[in-house]
Parts: sequence; C-alpha cells; structure tokens
Amino acid sequence: MSPIEAILADAGKARRLYLSINLGLALLVLMLVVWPLLGLLLAQRSEIAAAEAQLKAASALAQRADALLAEQAQLSALGGLSADYLAGENHGLAAANLQGLLGQRLTSVGGHLVSTRILSADDVGDRRVVARLDAVVSHAQLRLLLHTLEGGQPRLVISAMGLASAGEGMDRLTLTLTVVGLRLPEGGEG
Repeated sequence: MSPIEAILADAGKARRLYLSINLGLALLVLMLVVWPLLGLLLAQRSEIAAAEAQLKAASALAQRADALLAEQAQLSALGGLSADYLAGENHGLAAANLQGLLGQRLTSVGGHLVSTRILSADDVGDRRVVARLDAVVSHAQLRLLLHTLEGGQPRLVISAMGLASAGEGMDRLTLTLTVVGLRLPEGGEG
C-alpha cells in the first residue's frame, strides 16, 4: 500500500489532508489574487485622496487668480501713475528732463559724466524718450547706477549697454547706456 493510500484509508488523516490542501489553496488564492487587488485598491484610494487635495488647492488658486486678474484690469485701466512718466508737456521738455535725471543719478552714485544726448524718436506720436549716457564708473558705481535707474521713478528701462575698460589695472569702466522713458500723453493723462 502506498503512503497516499494509507492516508486515505484512515478517515482522520484523510480529513487533515483535505483541510491542509484547502487551506493551502486558500492561501495561494489570497496571495495571488486578493493581496494584489487589495494593494491596488489602497493605491487608488491614496491617489484619489491626493487628487482631491490637489483639486482643493487648485480651486483656491483659481479663486485667487480671478481676483488678481480683476485687480490687474483695474490697474491697466489707470495707465500708470503720473510719477511713472517723465515730466514735460512735450517731447523736448521730457527729453531735457531725462538728460538732467541721468546726470543727477550718475553723480549721486559718484560716476563721472562724459556726455548725454537724446536719440530721435521713430514716430512723431511716440511717447518714448530715448537718451544715451556716456560715463566713467567703477564696478560698484555701475551696480548702484543700474539699480537707481531701473528701480526709481520715473520708470526707466535700459535698452542697451556697452562696457569697456577705462585703462589697464584700473577699476574704472567706460559705460554707454541707452535709456528709455515714457512721457505723459498730450493732455497729461496717464
């Protein structure tokens, strides 16, 4: 009689074998089917929770963006503050104001003015005033000058810059700047 036939002949041993096989099959099904499905379910729940948190944050940002866009539209309608523009009723006065302003700001940082000149406007109705500044400055003075020009009022933009050494072994630079400012439109409205 083979060992399997001996086990099957004894009712108690046969029942234990039957239960052991069923328990093994149940564990196999649990490990191969249920465990991966449970992991997938938990992963999906965490992804859903993360997506809900992201949606909540995006909703708050969307509400804030609407308020910022409305504020931007109001500011655009103002057209800027009068302090943002060069003073002067016409192009010539605004240009003279810009030349004087460039000289003042250069001397306030300690630079040496070589010349300033107004560059011609492309269009007769153009509100831009363009000036060229030639100066001699140190590295520190250059940094201060750039900050003073672009960070102050009226609003000025540096559209071109050229640098060259003013001499060997010196901390001096020959500077050429092209600076653009806007004048108020005719009638003085911003």
